[in-house]
Amino acid sequence: MYCWQRVSESTTWFFVWDAPRIAADIGSRMIPPRWSYINELWVPLWDTLNIATIGTMMAIVMAVPVAFLAARNTTPSTKFVRPIALLIIVSSRSINSLIWSLLLVSIIGPGVVAGIIAISLRSIGFIAKLLYEAIEEIDKNQVEAVTASGANSLQILIYGIVPQILPAFAGISVFRWDINIR
Repeated sequence: MYCWQRVSESTTWFFVWDAPRIAADIGSRMIPPRWSYINELWVPLWDTLNIATIGTMMAIVMAVPVAFLAARNTTPSTKFVRPIALLIIVSSRSINSLIWSLLLVSIIGPGVVAGIIAISLRSIGFIAKLLYEAIEEIDKNQVEAVTASGANSLQILIYGIVPQILPAFAGISVFRWDINIR
């Protein structure tokens, strides 16, 4: 009872009683839709798709090397290179896209380019983290078979590791693209 009293004291009842009128106003403007307005949405819709697509592609290009450097079984140095790659992943994932956008708008100005860069910077950590986990979980027997046939490091990467991570890579890329569109 005490809690109800405290909530009631701090409630602005005018807004509570006015809410049905506001909801009815919003509903009347939504239904029926104004189809004449759709012509003004094509350019922003195209910009959104371009920002998401180009930003995701840029992130993929930057995240793949970071993922290979972060994975224990492909990094050249677990004491020096791997911590730097993990720092890139964590720092990219910890800063929200909105923060990247605000920083980039203040640096380069508003527009599509700022959106593309913000989306790509945020996506690097997501893609690299999931991809390096997929790299670490590969079947070592396939890598051993390629190595036993006399393959060099590049051939081991191309024929032993990449075929195993391609399904995960495709799924991660499409999933991040979907997130970036929204």
